Amino acid sequence: MATNRIQFLRKNNMDTDESYSIGELARVVGLPVAALQAVYDRGEGAYSNNLGSVRLVDFSKNPDTKRFGANKRLSMGQWAMARVYSFLNKGKTYRTADADIAKKYNY
Repeated sequence: MATNRIQFLRKNNMDTDESYSIGELARVVGLPVAALQAVYDRGEGAYSNNLGSVRLVDFSKNPDTKRFGANKRLSMGQWAMARVYSFLNKGKTYRTADADIAKKYNY
């Protein structure tokens, strides 16, 4: 199954080999940068507050933070961008933790 990033980029006819800033993604969907920045910031906070929920670098789940510390997990930036792409695809964060942002910006 494709990641949220790949799904979003394909749906919007964007190059999957390129990197895109929050500003570029916001322009594509017609949202203010502040909306996606808020989602990104919450992703960083979630990383800091619940490392066990952060996927390992092979994208598998493992809540054992003693065996699999931060060095074996996605970086904070990767985790935050994954949350942005999930939000853009109207995935779990769109319906739950970031629903207030979606509502505020009518997305």
